[in-house]
Amino acid sequence: MSLYTLVLLLHVVSATLLLGTSVVGEPAVRAAARRTSRPEELRAHLGVGNRMAPISPVAALLVLASGLYLTGAIGAWTLGWVQVSMALWLANSVVAVRLVKPAIRKLVAEASDTTEASIAPRLDGLRWSAGWTWGVDILATNDAVMLCIMVIKPGLTGSAAILLLAYATVVGGRAVLGLRRRRALEGAGGARVGTQASEIGNAA
Repeated sequence: MSLYTLVLLLHVVSATLLLGTSVVGEPAVRAAARRTSRPEELRAHLGVGNRMAPISPVAALLVLASGLYLTGAIGAWTLGWVQVSMALWLANSVVAVRLVKPAIRKLVAEASDTTEASIAPRLDGLRWSAGWTWGVDILATNDAVMLCIMVIKPGLTGSAAILLLAYATVVGGRAVLGLRRRRALEGAGGARVGTQASEIGNAA
């Protein structure tokens, strides 16, 4: 087996690991952390995410190193999908360091310190922070687009079109989910007000 084939195999395996953690694993942990109403369950979900966290940067570095070798071996630096993939990899590095890690660090610290029996408003706000919401979405979208264009190998225009379509889908989906959450919170608030009014009426 040639060196090129071995590096190609490493590239495929590391890309699969990266896709599994950023597109499936991390969003699943985030969703589970947001569903629970108990701090101990939140800490358990965050613990799963913490054990998963080292996989993504290692896989990303392997994807980069093997990708650089493969690109140099075939002289593909001018190909559109290669250029877009490199740009997305660099963007993910910034997003992970500047958005996702600080958001998770604050959430873990608050979850560890809380003594409440239920999720307090501050803790709830941290688990719905913009950094964790959009950071994870951006990482997952960029990684999914990278895998897609690596497989179909479009030109620069085609790669940009796939990226724009992916982001339009994510932003639209996030807007719908945000609207549903606001309506649910408004409904819950209305229910609490109604319950309190009923209790006051009964007391009177």
